[in-house]
Amino acid sequence: MIEIKAIETIYGGCRFRSRLEARWAVFFTRLGLDWEYEPQGFVVGRRFGRPRPYLPDFYLPNLGLYVEIKPALADEVDPDGVSRWEDFAGEVAAEWDHDRAAMFCGQIPNPDTVSHNGPPCPERWYDAGVYITGDFEYAWCSCPSGKHFGIEWQARGGRIFCGCPRISDDRYFSGNDPRILNAYGAARAARFGR
Repeated sequence: MIEIKAIETIYGGCRFRSRLEARWAVFFTRLGLDWEYEPQGFVVGRRFGRPRPYLPDFYLPNLGLYVEIKPALADEVDPDGVSRWEDFAGEVAAEWDHDRAAMFCGQIPNPDTVSHNGPPCPERWYDAGVYITGDFEYAWCSCPSGKHFGIEWQARGGRIFCGCPRISDDRYFSGNDPRILNAYGAARAARFGR
């Protein structure tokens, strides 16, 4: 097996460990979301008797969302990293009364392939896609007012808890909001210096 080394990349005043992380920073910036890169480390796995350090890649304070960035097939490429994220995400879901944790796997979605439900659904766990503890088929979407963005199952923007009037009809999908498609395109097209 050939090991491929990530290329450190500078963007927005941060030195990212990979271009993929920098591309996601471009995406967040394009949507107007505040982001923090590697803001704080944690010790995870204590409840399983295997305490280990874990450092999430991003925190999006407006969304209360910790984000881990991994290549496609993350469980094969970095099984230990996936295991640490699973421990962290499980603890966040079970023990915290705020915040969520997500893992973004694979390249930034191609906007030409994104539907109202978001990017195509991955064929297997930790392939390209957005993962929340115990589930996938999550995607970026906008709330019904169009003022806020979030990650919801099947891009159901009516589920975003942002304080705007909500749509209780679970058929409101907004994964192909033009601003999200634009942010995907900008992130994929970004060019970085060395």
